[in-house]
Amino acid sequence: MIVKNTILFLALGLPAVFGATCKNEGATRCTMPNGKGAKYIICENGKEVEKTCEGAETCHGNGKTGIMCIDAVAFKKRQSNSGSTFGGYEPLINSFNNGMYGDANSFNKFVTNMRSMMLTDKNALGDVTSSVSDGVQASKSQIASNAKDIGSMFKTNQGINNVITNAKNFQRSLTQNTAGYSNLITDVATNTKTNPNNLGGVSGLITNTYTAAASGISSNTAIASSDATRALSNMNLAFNMYYPNSLGKLLQGGLSPSAAGGSVAGSSAGDNNGTANIFRSLVDKTNNGQQFITPFAAAGVKMTDSVTAYATPARVNNVVNKYRSISPSSSNTVNVLNGVANAAISSRGSYRSSIDNSYIAYTSDTSGSNCGCGSSESFSAYLAILATLSMSQLLVPSGGCCYSNNASIFARSLIP
Repeated sequence: MIVKNTILFLALGLPAVFGATCKNEGATRCTMPNGKGAKYIICENGKEVEKTCEGAETCHGNGKTGIMCIDAVAFKKRQSNSGSTFGGYEPLINSFNNGMYGDANSFNKFVTNMRSMMLTDKNALGDVTSSVSDGVQASKSQIASNAKDIGSMFKTNQGINNVITNAKNFQRSLTQNTAGYSNLITDVATNTKTNPNNLGGVSGLITNTYTAAASGISSNTAIASSDATRALSNMNLAFNMYYPNSLGKLLQGGLSPSAAGGSVAGSSAGDNNGTANIFRSLVDKTNNGQQFITPFAAAGVKMTDSVTAYATPARVNNVVNKYRSISPSSSNTVNVLNGVANAAISSRGSYRSSIDNSYIAYTSDTSGSNCGCGSSESFSAYLAILATLSMSQLLVPSGGCCYSNNASIFARSLIP
C-alpha cells in the first residue's frame, strides 16, 4: 500500500533572533556550534524560547534533527572490553535486539545512545558499525546455523502468523519511540553522506549480516545481476507507466536498473561497494535535505502500525498471491522487487492523484529551504526510503538470530 498523505513535521528557515515567531512547534536548535554551549532554542506556542541544558550537559545537534543535551565527558560511547567479539558494543546491540522483540525501554536506550555517539563523535557511526561487522564475520557460522528463510515462512499460515506476531512486537517499540527513531534514521543518513568512513562501516555491516545469514540457507548467497536488473526494469516500467511524476523518477542515475542491478548482485555476493553504491545513490537524491527524512520515517512507523493492526494470515496470503510473480525466483529479494512492480501495475495509477497532491504539498514546505531537494526526483527518494523502512520494520524481527553468550545480533531482513 502506498501512503496517500505524507505529513511533514519539520519546518525550515528558523529565525536566528531570540523571541522570533516560529511555526514548527517543538523544533530545537543549539545557539552555539555543536557541543560548545548549554543554551538552545525551542519553538513553543509559536514563539522561540531560549532554554539551558542541565548540569554539565552541552547542546549537541547536526542541524538536521532535534538537539540533545549531553554530558560529553561523562558519556561513554563503548564498553571497556574493546577486545570482545563485537568491539565492546554488546550492550548496545542487545538494547536494539530487545527493542525489536517489544521492549520499548530498551529500544529507547539504543536510540538515545546511538544518537549521543554520533552527535559527540563524527566517526562514531563508522566505529560502531565496523566493530559489529567484524563480530558478525567472526560469528558467521553461528549466524548461519540460526538463519531462517523468510520466503518459506510465507508459505504456511503458521509462518505468516509468526511474521505478524514478530512485527507487532517491534511495532510497540517503534510507536513509543517514533520521534527518536525517526531522528536516528536521519542522523545515519546525514553521517554517511558527510563521512566516507561512516558510509563504509554501515555498508559493511549490511553486507556482512546479509551474507552471513544467507549462507545458512544456501552456500551461494549471490543474486544474479541479470535477475536483479530485470526485476528493477519491471519496476521502472510500471512506475513510469502509472506514476511518472513521482516514483517514475526514482530509478535513474546511480539507481538505474542496470547500475542498481549490478550493485544488488555485488552486495549479495559480499561486495561492500555494491551496498555503498545503493545507499549513497539514494541519500544523494535528497541533496542537502536530509532533515526531511525524519517525517517520512515517522510516516513509515504509522504505516506499519496500520499494517500490523490489519494483518491476518488470510489477508497476507491474499496479498502475496495477488502480486506473486508468475515465474518466481530463488531470491526473495528479486521476488519482492517483482511483487512491487506487479502491485504498481495492478493499481493502474489509482494512487497517482494522491501522491501528486502530496508532492505539491511537499514542494510548498521545502520552498525557500535551499536544500535543493524540491524536485520530483528527490521526492521519489523519500518515498523509496519510506517504503524500505516500512518493509524492514515488518520483516526484520523475523530475521534476527542469536549468538552465544547473550550477544544477540541483527542478522538480515531478506534472505536470497
